Amino acid sequence: MQKRHSGHSRWSKIRHSKGAADVKKGQMFASISKDILTAAKEGGADVKFNLRLAAAIKQAKQVDMPKDNIERAIKRATSKEYSNAESVVYEGLGPYGVALIIECLTDNKNRTVKALRNKFNRMDGSMTPVGYMFDKRGRIWFSKGDTGASLDDMYDRAIDAGADDIAELEDGKVEVICEFSRLQTVTQALAKEAGYVIERMEGTYIPNTLAEINDEQAEELATIVDDIEELDDVLKVHCNIA
Repeated sequence: MQKRHSGHSRWSKIRHSKGAADVKKGQMFASISKDILTAAKEGGADVKFNLRLAAAIKQAKQVDMPKDNIERAIKRATSKEYSNAESVVYEGLGPYGVALIIECLTDNKNRTVKALRNKFNRMDGSMTPVGYMFDKRGRIWFSKGDTGASLDDMYDRAIDAGADDIAELEDGKVEVICEFSRLQTVTQALAKEAGYVIERMEGTYIPNTLAEINDEQAEELATIVDDIEELDDVLKVHCNIA
C-alpha cells in the first residue's frame, strides 16, 4: 500500500466540467436518489447499521436535496414494488474501444437489457464481456472531522483496517481503496473506531487496462455515459479511461 496525493483524473475532470455546464440539479438529485435506493435495498433502512445509506443521505443533504426525496427513495427501496429487484452488472464496448461496466438495479432484466442494447447499437458498440479489464474494489471518502488527525495518522489507521491504498484529494478529503469484500470492515474501523467522518462509500470498478483516447473523444463518451445513466434501471457506469 502506498500513500499518495491525488487530484481527479482527466476523465473525472471532463465529466465534472460537462456536468457543471449541462447537468441540472434535478439530475443530480436523481443520481443521489439511486445511491440511497441501492444502499437501502442492500443494507436496510436503519442508518445506525447501514453506513453506506448514512453516507448517501449525508451527500444528499450537502446538496440541499429535499427531505421528501430522501424519504421517497428509502420507501421505494423497501416497498413491495422493489421486493424482487436485484443488482445486475452488464458489460460492453463503446466507441474507440472503451470498455463499459454498467451497474443496474432492476425488477425486469428483459426491459433493462433491451434498453441497454438499444444504447449500444446507437453508439456502434456491443454488449460483450470486458470485466477482465477492471478490478472490483471498495472506495471510501472520509474527512478527519474533529479528530485533529494528520494524513500519516489516517494512513496508519487505514493500513491497520486492511486498506490497500490511500490518497489525499484536492478538497481536503481522503480516499481509501480496499478489497471490495472488506468495504464494511474498513469503513467501520475508520468511522466507529478512529472517529473519521465518512463522506461516501461504494463498490467501484477500477480499470487495470486503459483506453487511449483524446479529450474530444472523451467528451463524446461523457455524453454517452450521461445518457446511459439516465435510464431508470442504471445506477452507475464505469469506463476504462484514465
